Amino acid sequence: METMTQTETCCDKGEQTSWGFQLVLDCFGCDEETCCDLDRGYEFLDQICIHLKMTKQTQPYIFKTCETAFPGKPGYSGWVPIIESGIQIHTSANNRFISIDVYSCKPFSNEDVTEFVQRWFQPKKIETCFIHRGKDIMEKRFRTEEAAA
Repeated sequence: METMTQTETCCDKGEQTSWGFQLVLDCFGCDEETCCDLDRGYEFLDQICIHLKMTKQTQPYIFKTCETAFPGKPGYSGWVPIIESGIQIHTSANNRFISIDVYSCKPFSNEDVTEFVQRWFQPKKIETCFIHRGKDIMEKRFRTEEAAA
């Protein structure tokens, strides 16, 4: 398995300066059946929350791609809302592609998520991108409040 990464670990020691952390994973060369397996997608969303010790607000929601609106384009989309934000997945069986977004205000290990996804879906290649969301929010929020005073 080849992994291309543009990530950093967001569990740095020190003060958290971002509102949240988003890890985007693009998985290439996935099994077509896996890209159509709603139960596997549901279980992934359920288990990644447990693995990351994040708190589900409700069960995962997952939907098969509508065959009427998108004939010949099998796959599914799913989402699980978590107290810390949310995790979503989209698949395209024809392209053997799975995209996953993990967004959380609770720091997590990018490498841990990537390894979990690799074990779960066994793609041939994973590309990742890590984003700090709301960077320096506390400083910017207070600066705005001070300017209004």
